[in-house]
Amino acid sequence: MKNKEIYIGLLIFFLLFYIGIYPFKQTTTTFEEFSESDEPDKEEEEEKPITLQITAVGDIMVHGPQLRAQWNEQAKSHDFHNNFQFVKNYIQQADLALCNLETTFAGKERGYTSFPMFNSPDSLTHALMSAGFDGTSTANNHTLDTGIEGMLRTIDVLRENGMQTFGTRKNLNEEAFQIIERNGIKIGLTAYTYETPPWGEFKTLNAIKIPKEAEALIDTFGYETLPQDLEKMKERIQHMKAAGAEVIIFYLHWGNEYEQEPNVFQRQIAHYLAEQGVDIIFGSHPHVLQSIEYIRGSGKETLVVYSMGNFLSNQRYEILKNRYTEDGIIVNVQLRRNSSNEPITIERVTYIPTWIHRYSKGKKLIYEILPLPAALEHPESYNLFSAKDSLWRAEKSFRNTVDLIEKQLNKRISIHTMEEKKAPYRRPVKED
Repeated sequence: MKNKEIYIGLLIFFLLFYIGIYPFKQTTTTFEEFSESDEPDKEEEEEKPITLQITAVGDIMVHGPQLRAQWNEQAKSHDFHNNFQFVKNYIQQADLALCNLETTFAGKERGYTSFPMFNSPDSLTHALMSAGFDGTSTANNHTLDTGIEGMLRTIDVLRENGMQTFGTRKNLNEEAFQIIERNGIKIGLTAYTYETPPWGEFKTLNAIKIPKEAEALIDTFGYETLPQDLEKMKERIQHMKAAGAEVIIFYLHWGNEYEQEPNVFQRQIAHYLAEQGVDIIFGSHPHVLQSIEYIRGSGKETLVVYSMGNFLSNQRYEILKNRYTEDGIIVNVQLRRNSSNEPITIERVTYIPTWIHRYSKGKKLIYEILPLPAALEHPESYNLFSAKDSLWRAEKSFRNTVDLIEKQLNKRISIHTMEEKKAPYRRPVKED
């Protein structure tokens, strides 16, 4: 009996020992598995692709009727914020948003003026910043409308309000271009404007003589001296690359006004710059839209937007008998770099047809830039029922733009979608 009790006791002992140690072994195994999974995954060590959106628009001008329309009697100042209220969501989505400023800020004391010699209120800059623009080309045929003093003050006003400028500079100690870093990618920005025929030994802009001491402060090219000026552009590209620019963007003020086809000089310049490795060319000056194309250059393609049309102006059918001057586009270029040792490529290009809507509210004119896909989908929300022909004109503008842009691109560029519009903004913008 006693032996039987000892046997049963030993059996219970070994059973309890086995039960007790088994969880310990399982826990040890689980810990070892956790330790192994805690090691960095090889896939996680790989670089993540970087994307970058650059957004660009065309000419921003302020004509006489706009000066009167934007006057705020209560505040006793000009306010341009409402011009951009319907497009700022799109502009603010960009990592870098650019425009062409075709006016000057010479100050109130000089008196505000429009065509042919533009001088606009400084408050336009506040509206541009609020809309989401980061930088602007200041090289165009109106750069010297208010003289060298006006040109220099324009640079000051823009910079004081946080905007980058390129195309003009204050002195020779400054670089003639800008390099802006976004998402770890360095973007080089430069701008050139065409010259009008020389006046004796002087270069001219809109027949205004460029003082000799200012020639190096404004980036220009002459059609009569194009071979030499193209060489200067080549040197500029090399200088930008040496300074670290990984993407090269040119804003070019060129072409024939009101013509929807690029001229022979535009194509010549575009092909030359493509061969030198320029990534993107944004065109301005014709005041109407021109085609978009890709040019095969030095081992890669260059995106050329020959003219982005008017983004804001009073050039209308009622004045010029030309409907195309009311049209513009917002161009979005998405860049991609898969890893640090791979090239940056243009992943996608989209555009938004825009139309400058002008209508009366009481005795006051209203100017609003409309993103047409959204405006035509919800016309009541974009004030398109404010005038009897507004909706028809917006529809006509949309058809004209789509026909022009897409007829040559074989689906390589598409209209910006509403889903993309709803994406989070790049940064909060404080209203002035």
